[in-house]
Amino acid sequence: MPKAKYNNIFDQDFGEIIAYLKTLPAVDNELDESKLNPLGRIISVFRGNLIPASIIDHAASRVPAPEAGVTAADGRYLAGICTVCHRDDLLGEAVPGDEDGPEAPNLTRSGAPGDWTTSEFITTIRSGNTPDGVLLGPEFMSWYRFNQMTDDEANAVWLYLQSLPGE
Repeated sequence: MPKAKYNNIFDQDFGEIIAYLKTLPAVDNELDESKLNPLGRIISVFRGNLIPASIIDHAASRVPAPEAGVTAADGRYLAGICTVCHRDDLLGEAVPGDEDGPEAPNLTRSGAPGDWTTSEFITTIRSGNTPDGVLLGPEFMSWYRFNQMTDDEANAVWLYLQSLPGE
C-alpha cells in the first residue's frame, strides 16, 4: 500500500473515506502483531524506509483542497495515485515491485496519450481499451477503478496531463 501517496489526500476527502468505511459491516479478522523478523531487520538496515510510515512527514501542514471543477489543479490532485506507477512526473517507468511486468507508460503530452483526444482518454480510463485497440491489462493498470469518475473529474485529469511538459 503506497501510504506516502495517500498522505496528500485532502481532509474533506479523507473524512468522506472514513465515513464510507464506517458504513461497512465489521469483519471478524484477528491479525497477529506486526513485527520484523531477523531478515527483515537486516534488509531494513541496508535498504532503509522498509516501513512506509517512516517516510511520511507526519508534521507537515495539511494542504487545502483546490476549487473543485474542471481545472488542471483538480486534475493534478485526482491523478496523484497515478504517480505510484508512472513516477511523480508521470513520465513512466518500470512498475515498482514488479520487474517482470510491463513498463508504466509516459502519461504526458510526449507519451502515448499525447496524440489522443479528450474523448479517447476518457474512454481508455473507463474501459481499458486504448485508441489503438490495446486492452490495458487490469492486473497492471486498474482502469476499472476509474470508470466511476464523473465527466468533470475525467476532464480535469486530462487537462492536468495535457499541462505537463513531457520529455
